[in-house]
Amino acid sequence: MIRQRRPISSTSRPDSSAHASTSDSPSSFKDVTLAQVLAFIRVKLPSISSLIVGVVIGVIFAFTLRSDSDTSGVWRPGKAAKASWAHISSKSHRANSHLPTYDQRVRVFDILTTLTGQHTRQCTRNAQPAYRRQVYERYEPLVGYHQGSGRGGIKGRLGSLFSGGWTKNRNDEEIKRIFRSPRRAAPRSSRLSDLTLDGGASAQASDMTRDGHKYFFAINLYNSFDIIPDLFSTMLKISAILGYHNVFISVYENGSKDQTKALLRLFDAVARSVGLRVVIRTSLRTRGAFNHRIEYLAEVRNAALAPLAELREAEGEVFDSVIFMNDVLPCLDDLMELVWQSRRQNAGITCGADYIFHDDLGSPVFYDNWVARDTNGTALENAPFEMVFKAPESNWRFQRHLPIQVQSCWNGIAVLDPAPLYMHPAVKFRMANLAKGECSASECSLICNDYMAAGYGRIMMVSRVKLAYDKQVFDLTHPARRNLTVIRGYTRLGGTPDDPAADPQDRSWYGPHDRLFRAEESEPIDFIQPPPYVFCWGWEGYGDLDGPDVEPIWEPLKLDPTRDITKVRHDRGFAEL
Repeated sequence: MIRQRRPISSTSRPDSSAHASTSDSPSSFKDVTLAQVLAFIRVKLPSISSLIVGVVIGVIFAFTLRSDSDTSGVWRPGKAAKASWAHISSKSHRANSHLPTYDQRVRVFDILTTLTGQHTRQCTRNAQPAYRRQVYERYEPLVGYHQGSGRGGIKGRLGSLFSGGWTKNRNDEEIKRIFRSPRRAAPRSSRLSDLTLDGGASAQASDMTRDGHKYFFAINLYNSFDIIPDLFSTMLKISAILGYHNVFISVYENGSKDQTKALLRLFDAVARSVGLRVVIRTSLRTRGAFNHRIEYLAEVRNAALAPLAELREAEGEVFDSVIFMNDVLPCLDDLMELVWQSRRQNAGITCGADYIFHDDLGSPVFYDNWVARDTNGTALENAPFEMVFKAPESNWRFQRHLPIQVQSCWNGIAVLDPAPLYMHPAVKFRMANLAKGECSASECSLICNDYMAAGYGRIMMVSRVKLAYDKQVFDLTHPARRNLTVIRGYTRLGGTPDDPAADPQDRSWYGPHDRLFRAEESEPIDFIQPPPYVFCWGWEGYGDLDGPDVEPIWEPLKLDPTRDITKVRHDRGFAEL
């Protein structure tokens, strides 16, 4: 079978004559090449056009993203905060955070509106003007920003505490007098970084603490889904006042069966987006059947304090105050009052007063009487406010909402002087030494005893601060202020205005949250030596009883009789007050 050959056109036939013609004529070679190029362009032109259009669109989109990211430079949390983040970005144990863009900041604030406190939302929203004036003047030394730093300066920071505009109706000169205070102008020479607890502090620690008082918040959480929005809303607010660069938050959560871990991840992202330093550590560990309750709780509390030592060892950063918080519902000004009193009195440990609802009595009662002890060593009572203290002097001050010296307390929130925590050997949470016959008290009672043994025995309770663990008790201990003139059916026609200090609502124990401050609340406490014996009701945990399981005893306090525990060894007070 013979295959017929396909004819070849004369223009492309590879015969010898054509080959000779093209090789002999350069012009014909150029004509053929140009024709081939034009044909190639006609075929490939759509693809090239699409490529060019894609490149142009990509360049435009890239420039758009670049212009959005440049807005992050407008955000100014403060010079110290920027330096702090630049410093910690090189550390392996801290996550690097970038400054947010404008759109990201708007998104953060949108999230914050859904995470605002539910139970504590009305704490200071409708506070009376006289109380707002007192708060502005009282807590001004706690503001961690210099005059003019941030929008509105100090007045703007404190003004965000409360709604209302009392400052608009005040004389401008009075406002300047209040917020132009020299108290924070010069750093104190007795700051913790200057103490020689271990033979001297590093120069780096001195540099990091010279710009303001450093606060370390330690928080333990367990099945705390309901109170986390209130707790962390308060954390963000108080950090904005104390200064983000002055605040570090350590959260340790373990064994929760609700959505506590999910909320913690959200809070971690929100906190870092606004420049707040936070470390959140979660664990699946729970107390086993063979673990001693006090030993387990001591380990959990020490886990929340672990970054305190890590920051000092890794970076030389030390803190001036430690605020330890349980799963309570704190109002912003309650937390600030505890910090203020701790620094004002130079106290080793400062506590509030926590309450729970008593079903049989139908009213709130004092809660943490397993830890709290009076200056005579007696235990406080699980009773209404009239019968909490037994010592006449303590009971008199308690009824008038005045700070009270105690032998030990915890009560939901405790502000600690960190000096004993930095000592060698360091004071830490522990269980009792049963081998040596020590009473198996709470880990919080034992750390109060250890603070006294270290010479930091200035322990006090701020009775004004009433803490709750649920909405029911919170509402009962913080009733809303009412207009008595309207309630009684009267209409004011003239005369002098009502005297806020004479309001009968302020004289009641469970009165409005905006109770006016008395001058006695700012006076220094005359601390006395501790009692020789303390009432102890141990919990050895050998049985199934969920509470103290041994006979109570009067245990002697083993302290050095030559050491004055009331002496101020670490001055954390204000420069002028």
